[in-house]
Amino acid sequence: MIDPMADLDGGVSGAGQAGGTGTGGDFSTIGGEGKDIFDVPSVQLNMKRMDKVRSFMGIVSGCVAGVLGLTGIEGFVCFGALHLIVSICLLFKMNFNLSKYSRQSLLVFLTSDIQKFGMSYMLFWTLFYGLVYLF
Repeated sequence: MIDPMADLDGGVSGAGQAGGTGTGGDFSTIGGEGKDIFDVPSVQLNMKRMDKVRSFMGIVSGCVAGVLGLTGIEGFVCFGALHLIVSICLLFKMNFNLSKYSRQSLLVFLTSDIQKFGMSYMLFWTLFYGLVYLF
């Protein structure tokens, strides 16, 4: 999470310097006006949860596309549409405040890991298409 209200003074008050009363380390390299503070475990947990949701989306949408018998470009359009819908749902869950949860831009967030989840989608798409229509 970003803490925009962190009052880091960049070592001006003497915190972390010789003779200062800082709680640990030199703040002049990390502090200052306009710097973002992230809670690394929280960011990692957020990314893990988004990864799980998108992986599940790839698997389920591949099963749906295979059962519906989508082939060719219709299958890829189905994946793209469902990927965008899930990404928008994640944004809705974040109250459309992406900067609070991630440093990614909106475009990067909407298109991130599309190749990784596309592979899961294609695996289950071809599997379920083969099970329903070929066997």
